[in-house]
Amino acid sequence: MIASAFPKNLRFALALCAAGLCSACSSMENIISPSLTATKPAVSAANKGENVPESEKVVRLPMSAADLDCPSVEIQDGAASVRVGGPENASVRYQFDIAQAARECAPQGDKFSLKVGVSGHLLIGPAGSPGAYSAQLRITVRSEVDQKPAYSKVYKVDANTAGGAQAPFELVSEPIVLPMTRTELAEDYTVIVGFDNGHAAEAPHPRKRPRAKPNDAH
Repeated sequence: MIASAFPKNLRFALALCAAGLCSACSSMENIISPSLTATKPAVSAANKGENVPESEKVVRLPMSAADLDCPSVEIQDGAASVRVGGPENASVRYQFDIAQAARECAPQGDKFSLKVGVSGHLLIGPAGSPGAYSAQLRITVRSEVDQKPAYSKVYKVDANTAGGAQAPFELVSEPIVLPMTRTELAEDYTVIVGFDNGHAAEAPHPRKRPRAKPNDAH
């Protein structure tokens, strides 16, 4: 699991990943910009008064994100990094690594919205050169009921070393809206992030026009 230092005031669960090993998810603040701060509601349990018929029990909608147990974030096995180049270290051109991943939940009536943040670094290898590169990162929300994706999308992440040997990247998804039947969302969903099938690609660069050949002198 992993996460990146996004700016402030969001409660995200984050995952830290090192050498492909994932640790437990924990909550964290100050990882996403203030513009993404959201007021968070959720669905609360029915009134538990004794001898009250099920039909008369009160169901209260959650009023803040604190009411929700947001799903945990995991880094897909073997997908915490992606490199381009040969198998030997000396032949690596560049590599993308996930450093941090986090999430934020907010209630929306009988649904909830989920934002996922991922950050990391682009590293230039011995066989590479500084520049702009990109990679494909997939965010999946798995339903724990049937173990199938409730949401899955590939995002493009870009980084430019601007002449240096490394550069950061950061991605924050759009709000992902999913059904909510209880406040224990971590029991119903799991967020999984990782580079998609190990594919990465250079950002497009303008093509150089071939130089015109001078006219032959006669």
